[in-house]
Amino acid sequence: MFQEQFAAFYNENELPDGYSIATLDSLCSIKGGKRLPADGELLDTPTAHPYIRVRDLGSNRYVCLTNQFQYIDEETHSAISRYIVNTNDIVISIVGTIGLIGKIHTSLNNANLTENCVKLANIHTVTPDYLYYTLCYKKQIKEIELLTVGAVQSKLPMYNIQSMKILVPPAEVIEDFQHKFDIFNEQIEANTIEIQRLYELQSVLLAKLAY
Repeated sequence: MFQEQFAAFYNENELPDGYSIATLDSLCSIKGGKRLPADGELLDTPTAHPYIRVRDLGSNRYVCLTNQFQYIDEETHSAISRYIVNTNDIVISIVGTIGLIGKIHTSLNNANLTENCVKLANIHTVTPDYLYYTLCYKKQIKEIELLTVGAVQSKLPMYNIQSMKILVPPAEVIEDFQHKFDIFNEQIEANTIEIQRLYELQSVLLAKLAY
């Protein structure tokens, strides 16, 4: 749906009235995550502070809390408490497996974010869904790959993310696009949560069968 409606505009020299091209940093705030302090460590035992790593981003649209997450304690969280994500922020991995993209689910509101990712927050003019699918399209056409630098350890620099060109349709077009996707959003979220619960149930059943 996104490609049918918007992809062709990226190849046109002139845009229709009401359409424009903007840099990504003019549509949101782009901020990095934070490395754990030297004395901090990741915990397997759940606390109030999940820590999002690159490995926690997958092929799913939502980044939601699963039984694979690790956590940090209150003291470590206090030291890096400014580096959190909120519901509907978009997260992009910039080191390691570069270009993984996810939208933060409510289950990870206020979770801490690794330094190997950046978050797109305070999104305005366009919607988080529109921005998410724009970035997925740019990943598909290898634009994110071309913005990656480094020979020994590849990295997607923040300044390259900030300067990424984004098509901005008129407000009424964005509103119509969002309305179409709202029809699917609730079901996508429900399916994501159901799949995670089935994985958790699978683990419990396999553990019981082992005895």
